[in-house]
Amino acid sequence: MFDPDNIEECGKSIVTTIQELEQENKRLHDEKTNLMDIEAKLQAKVSEEVATRKQENEELRIEVEAIKKRCEQLTEFLNGQAKTEIV
Repeated sequence: MFDPDNIEECGKSIVTTIQELEQENKRLHDEKTNLMDIEAKLQAKVSEEVATRKQENEELRIEVEAIKKRCEQLTEFLNGQAKTEIV
């Protein structure tokens, strides 16, 4: 049998359910947006850290090469000195 009160309650339940789902949807979209912002910031920091370390390594390579050259020059000088002392 048709019960108008039951239809009204059913309608309220449906409306309430839809509203709750819309609220959850909005909350999830907001959380997604926030997480994407955080991810972008973290990726930027990681990229910055990688660039910094690459730069530090490049500077160290240059310093190592300079020290190697000085050592080679000193070795050549000392070898030259040793040859002149033998003669």
